[in-house]
Amino acid sequence: MKPLAPASSEIVPSSEEQNLRYEDAVVGIFADLAELFGNPRSYGAIYGILFASEVPLNLATISKRSGSSQGSTSQGLRVLETFGAIVREKPVDARFALFTAKLELKILISGFLRERALPRLASTEARVNELQNALIDHPGSESARYRLDRLAQWHTSARAILPLIHKILGVENS
Repeated sequence: MKPLAPASSEIVPSSEEQNLRYEDAVVGIFADLAELFGNPRSYGAIYGILFASEVPLNLATISKRSGSSQGSTSQGLRVLETFGAIVREKPVDARFALFTAKLELKILISGFLRERALPRLASTEARVNELQNALIDHPGSESARYRLDRLAQWHTSARAILPLIHKILGVENS
């Protein structure tokens, strides 16, 4: 006896349902990655929505799909634009700006390094120098001096590695 097949709508989701599942999966991936690198999940979600979209999207659509306010979405778009991860365009006949994701990994990494990693290294350098100067003025434990020297070496290594990463990616240093 042949089993009864369920109705076709139960077997194959609609194209719209498939698109929503795809978008949700992509958004989840980028939200996780954003969080991994110390950015708000919402930035990853916004980028994921744009990455999954075959057409440019406006602020209102991105806000609705992400479940964020338009203000929060606008802020996320500005940050992503600063990273170089998205492109804002305002077609002549359009009332609102449209946004598109850049799909090159090297652009995302380069933007993250330029906007987040390098500024943090610069502020860390000042703090390491302050600590080193404080130890000169106030002799203390050899262990503390050794650990601070190690920290300074790590900092120097990180400052040396970042330009190499840019070079490997084929991105100009900025």
